Amino acid sequence: MERGVGRLVVFDCDGVLVDSERLNVDLDVRAIGELGWPITRDEVIARHVGLSEADAIADIESVTGRPIPPEWVVRWRGLYQAAYETELEAVPGVGAAIAELVGDGWAVCVATSGSRDGTWRKLIRCSLDTWFTDASVFTAGDVARGKPAPDLFLWAAAHMGVAPDRCVVVEDSPHGVAASRAAGMPCVGFAGSVTSRAQLADADVIIDDMAGLAPAIQALLRV
Repeated sequence: MERGVGRLVVFDCDGVLVDSERLNVDLDVRAIGELGWPITRDEVIARHVGLSEADAIADIESVTGRPIPPEWVVRWRGLYQAAYETELEAVPGVGAAIAELVGDGWAVCVATSGSRDGTWRKLIRCSLDTWFTDASVFTAGDVARGKPAPDLFLWAAAHMGVAPDRCVVVEDSPHGVAASRAAGMPCVGFAGSVTSRAQLADADVIIDDMAGLAPAIQALLRV
């Protein structure tokens, strides 16, 4: 695919492809509360949704004023994994939306703040892995700065061989929306997860249902 010729949809994973953010937020409220920070659900959504684990931990430590015990991190990860293995489902309608986009000639990739192994487990669990390859999944571990910096989206576009202005990002977090804007990529905000339309106000267009994804993307980047 020659630079500037192709069209690429860059999907966040959590809350966009897989309906994990609802699980994450509830687990975070309980687990972070154990550290002495009585964080609310709204605070978790505003501060941590869309961040890498490292950036979320740094934020927790900045508030509590002390390092997080390693055993807490291990247990936190275990709680996530147990929930994903038994409760995780695809975002309703996202498989059909991807099929529609691919059928219309769009390339697709994933750019997530999660880990590579964890992302693949989620995609496989939700039967979305067939749409992606190792060469089209990009994670926070690939770049120096995670979202809201633009690095991850720019890295993904470069490796997919598509210019940033030929990409459309699909995001459910304000950090992700900020990253897409910094990367110079139009953004569809998905308000069907845990974030509100108000929190995604900087996106170019906002949808509440994946049935509206393909038309929204087509309108943002017509060829």
